[in-house]
Amino acid sequence: MTVIEIAKRAGVSIGTVDRVLHMRGRVAPETRQRIQDIIDAEGYRPNPLARHLKRNRVFRIGVLIPGLEKESGYWNLIYDGILKAAEELSAFSFKIELFNFVRPDRASLVSAFERMTASGCCAYIIAPVMQEETLVLLMGQEGQPLYTLLDSPLPGARPVSTVAQDPFRGGYLAGKMMDLVSRSNGPYATVRPYTEAFNLNERARGFNAWFSSRPDVKVLDIVCSELHMDETYQILEDTLRRNPDLKGIFAVSSIGHKIADFIDARGRKKDISIIGYDLVTENVQHLENGKIDCLISQRPEEQGHHALYQLYRKIVLEEEPTPQIDMPFDIYFKENLL
Repeated sequence: MTVIEIAKRAGVSIGTVDRVLHMRGRVAPETRQRIQDIIDAEGYRPNPLARHLKRNRVFRIGVLIPGLEKESGYWNLIYDGILKAAEELSAFSFKIELFNFVRPDRASLVSAFERMTASGCCAYIIAPVMQEETLVLLMGQEGQPLYTLLDSPLPGARPVSTVAQDPFRGGYLAGKMMDLVSRSNGPYATVRPYTEAFNLNERARGFNAWFSSRPDVKVLDIVCSELHMDETYQILEDTLRRNPDLKGIFAVSSIGHKIADFIDARGRKKDISIIGYDLVTENVQHLENGKIDCLISQRPEEQGHHALYQLYRKIVLEEEPTPQIDMPFDIYFKENLL
């Protein structure tokens, strides 16, 4: 049954039926009841797809992520996934508006967030890589903003959906892989280039948890900055000097290829196994040439794709999105690269 048929049976205009369906405007109680009885008897449900297509509305979606070229192009992969989803949903006119910031610069994040919230976008896709600052900004918004999170969970936030791996499990898996590739009792080290990111901290914690039952295995925590690689290399130099028997390094982000180059330049690769994250170009090349032993991928393009589709479900289909989409752990060695 269509709205036109309901209007004919009730003896009213199409506009009156529309007001009853969407509970807006004034309709006489007896007329409203007559229309509702027909709707209930026929089991009529509005078609949100047809309604949105008829309105020809443009849905502007703000995307808050670090610079696309940063972190070896990882964020460009995320953004490509969002754009691909927007192209697939082109009939519904999703317009993507990008708001970049520089991590870990709080002022840069605040500026990008404020520009996004003032832009008139109806919903947001956010990478909460600066945990506390992002949560404060979201909590400071009036009402309940509509947004999805990707790349990392954000404890305390209320997104319509979170698209990410379980970072603790990712680190735990990295510990297991380190056991397999290094075949030693360490010592090992985790490298954290951004300490304000929940997912990176959880990966380091998961790696430590894998070895927690073996008190003889020492795991060092190397805190550094990807923005200041000279300082990072000096920290690594000091670590190698103090721990000449180091057997493995777990890079919790896409920084793995930079760590691998440093280790290789010092002739230590034969002694030190390296496990990294993300199939960015440089990491893939280093996996192929043996400078990196193993990579864990979190499918960034697919994350971006899912993040927009969940907003589509909420805005267009008027369905409840999937609250949590757990991305799989793809493990790559030189032998299984495509």
